[in-house]
Amino acid sequence: MKGLLNSPEFEQTFASLTVSLPKSKQFLLKMELKRLAQPCSYFIDLRGHVDGDVKPFQHMEKTHYLDDNAKQIFESGIKDYGEYTLGVYEEVMNADNNFRVRHRKETEERVKNTLESLRKGPLLPENSSPVEKEPDAEEVTNSNKLVQFGYYISRREERMNYGLEVEVRSAESPFAAMTSDLSVSGCKLKVPAGKGIQVGDQLNLILKGLEKEFTLDLPNGLNYQVLQVDEQEKFAYLRLKRLDPEQEPQFNQFLQSFIHGNKRRYKINLDNTTDAALTKGYEQYYLPRINSLPIYLTVTDGIVHSRFCLTSDYNKASWHYFLDEQQHSVLNLLLSARRLKQLLNIDTAERSCILYCFTHAAKGKLYFYAATSIELALAPALRDMFFGFGAGKPSWRVFHFNVLKTHVSKSQNEFALPGSVNSEPCSPLISSMLKDMHYIVALTEISAPEHRSHYANHSYDSTKLAELNKFGLSKAVQPQPCEAIPIHYVNLRAESRYLYKTTVLLKKQDEHPVINAFTRDFSSGGLQLECTEPVDFNKGDLLLLELPDLQKIAPKYPLHHLPYEVMAVSKSKTIMNLKIAKVEPHIGKQFFQQLIQSNRHKLTVAEETPKYPGLSDALRNMYLKALNNIAIFVHRRGLRHEISVLGRGAQPNALHKLLQLAQTQAQILDLTLLTKQNVLTQEIANQLKHMKRQDAAKSCELYIRVTESERGALEFVSYYDFEFASVEEQNVFVLDALEHHILFSFRLFVSRTGKLDADYIAKEIGYISVYAIHKAKSLEEELWHVEGVADGVECSAEVVSRYNVQASDRQQQARQRILIRDR
Repeated sequence: MKGLLNSPEFEQTFASLTVSLPKSKQFLLKMELKRLAQPCSYFIDLRGHVDGDVKPFQHMEKTHYLDDNAKQIFESGIKDYGEYTLGVYEEVMNADNNFRVRHRKETEERVKNTLESLRKGPLLPENSSPVEKEPDAEEVTNSNKLVQFGYYISRREERMNYGLEVEVRSAESPFAAMTSDLSVSGCKLKVPAGKGIQVGDQLNLILKGLEKEFTLDLPNGLNYQVLQVDEQEKFAYLRLKRLDPEQEPQFNQFLQSFIHGNKRRYKINLDNTTDAALTKGYEQYYLPRINSLPIYLTVTDGIVHSRFCLTSDYNKASWHYFLDEQQHSVLNLLLSARRLKQLLNIDTAERSCILYCFTHAAKGKLYFYAATSIELALAPALRDMFFGFGAGKPSWRVFHFNVLKTHVSKSQNEFALPGSVNSEPCSPLISSMLKDMHYIVALTEISAPEHRSHYANHSYDSTKLAELNKFGLSKAVQPQPCEAIPIHYVNLRAESRYLYKTTVLLKKQDEHPVINAFTRDFSSGGLQLECTEPVDFNKGDLLLLELPDLQKIAPKYPLHHLPYEVMAVSKSKTIMNLKIAKVEPHIGKQFFQQLIQSNRHKLTVAEETPKYPGLSDALRNMYLKALNNIAIFVHRRGLRHEISVLGRGAQPNALHKLLQLAQTQAQILDLTLLTKQNVLTQEIANQLKHMKRQDAAKSCELYIRVTESERGALEFVSYYDFEFASVEEQNVFVLDALEHHILFSFRLFVSRTGKLDADYIAKEIGYISVYAIHKAKSLEEELWHVEGVADGVECSAEVVSRYNVQASDRQQQARQRILIRDR
């Protein structure tokens, strides 16, 4: 029927072929055929989503990225439908070599096998032994771990776990050793401790184990260079890189064939791929929940320009705060070259300060005032006036202002599976946008309503308020545009939306005229509508909807007078996003839940096409490789919650350093200073019980008091603000710490996670499943149990200025002295 949809013979042919079906089935079938035949404008980008060589493919002035299999399906679909339609799009996206499809089928097969084995009951193998199997050494890991975002180690080729006897010839006398893994261009070597081998040394290896079974013709052995040395109690593990491998092409071919033929028997080393999948999984949970607002700065001829902001559901409040009365961003005026130079001149690991802001409305215009802690320290009199006057306004905000260095080369995700090439580089358009981007400013709001009174207590001369104009952002200069780019992940929405077109009649109230529209997509909680003519509705308006076509197939649901609330209206005034109004029970919600449940296999999930494809991913990679926030992940195991995984960027946060200084055993990550015998875990668990994924983050403050003895020993004590019985008790603790000790403070923002975006790591999971299904299951198990994330920044300088601004310099010097110490 595909080729007949737009022909005069369609109705007659359809009627003859469906004469045995009920009228309702005929109606649904015809709707489905017409839906599949609707013209489609989606770009298809299969890079990283299929097991095939993806290349650009031109069609109707659009560039898709398809592999050979998808290209064949696409061209066949065009021939069937006569044009690019939703049916063609769905067939391409559901091809058998798609990692998402393959992963779903493998999961279904595992579930089926598990259920089958449960029905049969436990079976003992013949000659079974009651002795429990000891866990493999590679599977015994420390329960606490630190994940470094944006850091992956790729291997160009597969490495096989293989114990091979070798003779090592170095500057000293030859000695025997064993490999623990092996590839064509390198190996990992286990040698006795105390051999004095250093990074950079060159070793010559005779492959004794292989020479016993094969004729290798390598009289001079193979030369390797030491890349890494891991010293342990009785042994040392050396990571070696082979030198000049091209000089032995026949041996290379032999070793490659040997590994390929035995990799299932001896197992491929999956450490790198497993680490990368875990890292990407935790990144996927963390980034959509960042409270920091990353602002990307280009520097051209000494002129600084705020080009993009990376927005999430949790940092949009900061983005909206810096919009003027015309909805133009003032970030370009705020982040001037002078302020950037001030922070770059700071000689510390973290180039940050505190930014204080407030706004003043007059004659229909919004005036912004902003000053950094560095600027206010140079003018103490103006500082008291700025604090006292600004904190008296509801618009008073305090931000952690952090400058991070970056480069366009950081926009690429370098990880690739062994034996495959890296993902394709950014498009020329994206590269040209990012080429002059050298800095990222991360603004994190750390203010709270209860803190304003501390600043408002500063006294000032109200007759001299005009002096604050030096901190005002000029209205005479038209700010250059700064564009908000949303972080794109599958699980940003509370539920999936499905593409479907059906007639809708809507009106604002009963007496208002009816407006014709049709759905673009729907979910159980909302709709996106396109009206036939511009409408005059605003966010928050309540509309009454009627669904005449769907009413015909669902007579038991009264699909009229359905209340929906307007969430957004396009600039053209023709497209609206609606959500269900708070009415119980909501008939529309019940109907669409049933419709989705009954037709999930037929419906197409709506995927948004970004304005600049690939830009969000590039900005995300740049931020991940530069950030120095701390990320805390909360896992739920049945009724129990636990905190055992921390995340960090390229540079460690001050909290990472304090945890390192406080730990009692080397090589073991001790989180006692952070979790305080599960005090934090219990508090977060109680918060998560009452939170939904879309709820705003809840914040708390962590205080770490450091006492330095006369001999230089450090003593650490930590408290959370919710542990104090009263505000007075909290004030006494902070003031005492500022006077007699060293105080570190951190602001933590706790939010609930959503579902895991399985597509993001399907490629890695699929690869691991081929060689070690148990590792893939374990990896998925760990990631699926993440229930909450806490994003944290240091706010030590803000706490000092809030309680005792006179102690700022002394405390800052003391904190830096602690942070540069070795454990």
